[in-house]
Amino acid sequence: MINSLARKRFILLVLIIVIAASLLVIYLSWPFLNVIILSLFSAYVLRPLDRTLRKITKIQSQRISAILTIVVVAAIFSAVFLNIIFILGYELARFQPIVMEYDVNAVINSAMELLDNYIPDSIQENMRNSLSSSVSNAIAFIITNLQQFVVNFISDLAIITLQLVVVIFMVYYLLIDGDNILHTFIEILPSNRVNIVKDFLDHLDSIYNSLFNVYLIVCILTGIIGAIGLTLLRVPYPAMWGAIIAILALLPIVGPGTFYIPASIFYFLTNQPVKAVILLIFGWLFLETIPGNIIRPRLMMQRGHIHPIITLLAFTAPLFVVGAIGIIVGPAAYGFMLAVYRTYMGFEVENKQENKEENESDDID
Repeated sequence: MINSLARKRFILLVLIIVIAASLLVIYLSWPFLNVIILSLFSAYVLRPLDRTLRKITKIQSQRISAILTIVVVAAIFSAVFLNIIFILGYELARFQPIVMEYDVNAVINSAMELLDNYIPDSIQENMRNSLSSSVSNAIAFIITNLQQFVVNFISDLAIITLQLVVVIFMVYYLLIDGDNILHTFIEILPSNRVNIVKDFLDHLDSIYNSLFNVYLIVCILTGIIGAIGLTLLRVPYPAMWGAIIAILALLPIVGPGTFYIPASIFYFLTNQPVKAVILLIFGWLFLETIPGNIIRPRLMMQRGHIHPIITLLAFTAPLFVVGAIGIIVGPAAYGFMLAVYRTYMGFEVENKQENKEENESDDID
C-alpha cells in the first residue's frame, strides 16, 4: 500500500515537472513561433528539391546536399527581394516629384466634360476643386507610405537577418534529420497503431504536397508568365514585376489583380489606352483565370483530391485571424484535419470489409 502510494506521488510529481517544463519551453519559444512555423514549412517544401539535387549531382552526403539546397534557394530569394526593394525605392523617389507636377486638373476636366450635359456648372466647379485636392492628397499619401515601408524594411534588416539565420539552421537540421525523427516517432508507437499512423502520414503528405508544393509551383509559373508577357509589352523591370506577381499570387484575396489593374489604369491615364487594354486582358486571362481556375484546381484534384472550397478556405480564412502567417498555418491545419478524416474513413471501410468477410465465413460454416 505504501509503495503504491509512493509510486503515485512520484508519477504525479514527474507529471507536474514535465507540464511545468513544457509550459516554460512554450513560453520561451513563443516569440520565435513564426520562425519555427516558417522553418517547418520551408523544410517540407525544400525536401523534394533536396532529393532532386542529390540525384542530379550524385552527392551522397545529406549535409552537403542540404547546404547546396539552402544556398541555391537563399541566393535566388536574396537576389529577387533585394532587387525589388532597391528598384522600388529608386522609382518611388524619382516618381514622387513627377506625380506632384502631373496635371491632375487636366484629367479631371476631361472626365467632367463627359458629364457636362448632366451636371450644372456650379456643381461641376465644386466637384473639380474637391476631386483635385483629394486626388493630390491621396497620391502623396500613398507614395509617402510606400517610401516609409521601404525605409522601415531596410532599418529592420538586422532583425530579419537574425530570424532568417535561425530559419536557415533549423531547415538545415530538418533536412538532415527529418526522416530519422519521423522513423523514431513511428518506432516508439504501439505495434497495433503503426499502420494507422503510417496511413495518416501518407494522407498528410499527399495533402500537404498538393496544398503547398502545387500551390507554390503554380504561383511561380504565374510569375514567369507575367514576366514574359510584360517583356513583350515592353513594361519596365519585367523580371521584378514577375517576382511581385508570383508573391501576390500566393495571397488568394489579393492576387495578381493587385498588379495588373493599377498598371492598366496607369497606362490609361498616361495616354496609352491600347497598352492598358492589352495589359488588362493579359492579366485577367493569363495571370488570373488560367492559373487560378484551370491549372491549380486540376493539379490539386489530381495530386491530393482536394476540393477547391477547402483550398479557398485554407488559404483565405486564417489570414483574417492570425495575419500573414495564416497562409502557412491555415493549409497546415485544414490539411491535418482532412488527413484525419480520410484516415478514419479508410479505417472504417477496412473494418466493415473485415466484418463482412467474417460474417460470410460464418455463414459458410
